[in-house]
Amino acid sequence: MQNLFSKKQNWGAEIFFFVLPDGGFSILNSKMEREEEIRKRTPQNPEESKNLNSVGSGKKPEMTLTDDKMASAAIAVATAAVAAVKTVIGVHSRIFTRLAMRRKFLRRDHDDMDELEKMVENAAALRLRATVESSIDSLRSMMCSCLFQSPAVLAGLIDELYIMERAFWVQPGRSEWWEKVVLPHWDDPLWQENFRMSRQTFMELCEMLRPVLERQTTNMRAPITVEKQLAIAIWKLATPDSYRSVAECFGVGRSTVSRIVMEVCQALYDVYHHVVHLTRPQVVMKGFAAKGFPHCIGAIDATHIPIIAPAHRATEYINSKGYYSMVLQALVDHEGQFTDVYAGRSGKVHDARIFRSSPIFRAMNQGTFGPNMTMVMEGEQVKPVILGDLAYPLLPWLMTPYSGHLDTRRQLFNDTLGCCRTVVEDAFERLRGRWRCLLSRLDVRERYAPRVIVACCILHNICETKGEPLQEGWEEVVRSVSRSYQQPERQPVYVSNSRAREIRDLFSTYMQRREWRMQI
Repeated sequence: MQNLFSKKQNWGAEIFFFVLPDGGFSILNSKMEREEEIRKRTPQNPEESKNLNSVGSGKKPEMTLTDDKMASAAIAVATAAVAAVKTVIGVHSRIFTRLAMRRKFLRRDHDDMDELEKMVENAAALRLRATVESSIDSLRSMMCSCLFQSPAVLAGLIDELYIMERAFWVQPGRSEWWEKVVLPHWDDPLWQENFRMSRQTFMELCEMLRPVLERQTTNMRAPITVEKQLAIAIWKLATPDSYRSVAECFGVGRSTVSRIVMEVCQALYDVYHHVVHLTRPQVVMKGFAAKGFPHCIGAIDATHIPIIAPAHRATEYINSKGYYSMVLQALVDHEGQFTDVYAGRSGKVHDARIFRSSPIFRAMNQGTFGPNMTMVMEGEQVKPVILGDLAYPLLPWLMTPYSGHLDTRRQLFNDTLGCCRTVVEDAFERLRGRWRCLLSRLDVRERYAPRVIVACCILHNICETKGEPLQEGWEEVVRSVSRSYQQPERQPVYVSNSRAREIRDLFSTYMQRREWRMQI
């Protein structure tokens, strides 16, 4: 309360209230009008001044200063509340007429003051409860500028405003579905169908994210549990439901759903960023060697994620297929798990340009990504490589298919590379199958879209590691919806260097001789 009163000293509003002799009141909007009013009220006759200064003597004046201040404060209370309502919702309130025009409140009896307090509180409870939550600061400021004469009225009304800042934090009965149906009764098939993972995996995630997501209990309300926060976020990522629909399911507000989704996505990155990493290079190379391509640590590709139209520079996000998109570039291992992801570039940018600006390009050039080991191939030392298509440049550590006329050796190389690169295409399909927010337009702002995309990649790796199955029909939904958002055609890049061509020839010759040995 002391802090609220202190705001009065810094208030710069140009509105003042005066009680007129006939019992009404006037609002003076300018400094000149206030000075004129003060001159009118200043007594010119010394005898008149003497009589006015005799308040508190044996004579009982007709109207005491205390009563005058109380009456002025009472009307100021009502007028300030009405002015705040007009500022917030832009309409005149009926309470203004009921309080401001009832001059009987100027009578000096406690019943009128009690009635005024009651009516002001009722007005606040009935007319301001729906809007005061978002405008409580402006309402307090305006009231503190006027309510300085009547402590009783001030205390009662301000206390009421403190109480009604949040009449309720969760709609009664709306969260029973999560608390009384899902948590105690759903079995693993239902969990996997709706949350894309088993109940055990979900609870393990909750325990890992608890230090980041858990909030303290305050006097105002109990915080949303970590389990409910994670369920809200996963439900939004796994379904095409709107924020309104998710809010109705879990008994929270739409803005709360948006905030929780962003916080959970950030927490997933903070806690599980190590999941998207090449942690088993030897196993990955053995896996690709079993598919036919030796000394390979991953396959790289890019996919376009549809997004809503950005508020600024929207044309930069329109791809060649005519819809707004954001590019996800990913490197995957032999099992389809992501080992490096890069998201955030607009769909108008070519894949090769995105690749050259990505961290994986710099890491491979510097030799800091993957194992520091070589393989003897046709008498020469070859470092680990990754596989790309014709949209990527041919580099000493990036193998792309041959183009032009193909002989038997080159055709075998292209077929083997294409067979190994199917893992990245399957990974994108499984990613969209689980997290359908990436399937159609991602309804978050472009600045937050990369965070959501990376979080989905992290959850994909977690589900793949835990062996969570991709249920029947999910991939069919991906193929069906993808027809509306077709991937742009890959523009080939004819950039290479002599050393890169030599290494590609070494791989193709190695594969051809291996094929001959298998036929013998």
